[in-house]
Amino acid sequence: MKPVTLVRPSGETTAKSPVVRKTLLGELASRLERRTGEVVRVKGPRLIVRGHHEEEAAREFGVAGALPGYEVRPKPSVILKAFRRVLKDSPKRVRLDVRVHHEGISGKSLYSSAKEVAEASGHTVTKGGSRVLIEVYDDVAYVCGPEEPGPEGLPVGTQGSALVLLSGGFDSPVAAWMAMRRGLQCRGLHFFVTESELEAAEENEKILRRWDPGFELHVDESHREFLETAEERLSGRLERYLCVVCKMRMIERACEWAEKLECECLVTGDSLGQVASQTVWNLRLEERVANLPVFRPLIGMNKPEIVRYGRDIGVPQRDAGRCPFVPDKPVVKPREREALRAYRRVVQGEGR
Repeated sequence: MKPVTLVRPSGETTAKSPVVRKTLLGELASRLERRTGEVVRVKGPRLIVRGHHEEEAAREFGVAGALPGYEVRPKPSVILKAFRRVLKDSPKRVRLDVRVHHEGISGKSLYSSAKEVAEASGHTVTKGGSRVLIEVYDDVAYVCGPEEPGPEGLPVGTQGSALVLLSGGFDSPVAAWMAMRRGLQCRGLHFFVTESELEAAEENEKILRRWDPGFELHVDESHREFLETAEERLSGRLERYLCVVCKMRMIERACEWAEKLECECLVTGDSLGQVASQTVWNLRLEERVANLPVFRPLIGMNKPEIVRYGRDIGVPQRDAGRCPFVPDKPVVKPREREALRAYRRVVQGEGR
């Protein structure tokens, strides 16, 4: 018996056309090799990793599930022997999944025999149990389980690259995770305001690196100075535009960073209506300075939904604190001319 990890790719990966599927599986195999340091082979619709690496494999985007187990000869007695070993590490409720691609072996008969073995060892075979998979080919068989669920989605990098505006808060790392799940190779950009916020952003970077070891964080150190200038130059009615001006500057600078880092779009953690700068009118204005697509994976989610996702991916809830530059009454429904005048006043010093 050779220890292996059988990886089930996501359904949307295997449902593609043959040419696209081959490309996606090839990229997924390459990423699993880099993550585990082991040889990965494509076998039918599955990926086979040498050794037991289910926890690492289950953090790779494009994976529906990873099952530790054994590669054995395609012979029923040998298969059932391996199955008994797999059951020792399985919960008492199992979902038995038997797939046979071998002319000399009956899938129905093998399923019945495996079910008898499971029940004799005190296990209950049910659709709601943890998946245990027996997959038989002409030249080899795999007996693996229990399954470690993966994040599904598409392999990272297959849909291009993105620069994520990463704060020390809760929303932006969830947005980054969702962008990765859709196949984007992400990098982070943090706009420095306070040391505590930077430290929290670096913690978010560590969390995201568990899902994509290639994720890296860059820091724009000019932003606090920009906000200090904005406080000095915006007065009267224009003072209310400070948050909008801040976001416009972030997006404009992020586009410059994205060009340097060869990223093709921006990703933000905006959720519609959550704070003053995230109203539909402000979001529209803030994009005026963008020359790249701006994606907002959380746009239709409320805070409890975002928190549930964050818990699943390991983002702790922390008090982000109030930004020291937020005005007392930030504008919610801005006038476009005033917003652009406020931005020019800060950036170019016009109308002082």
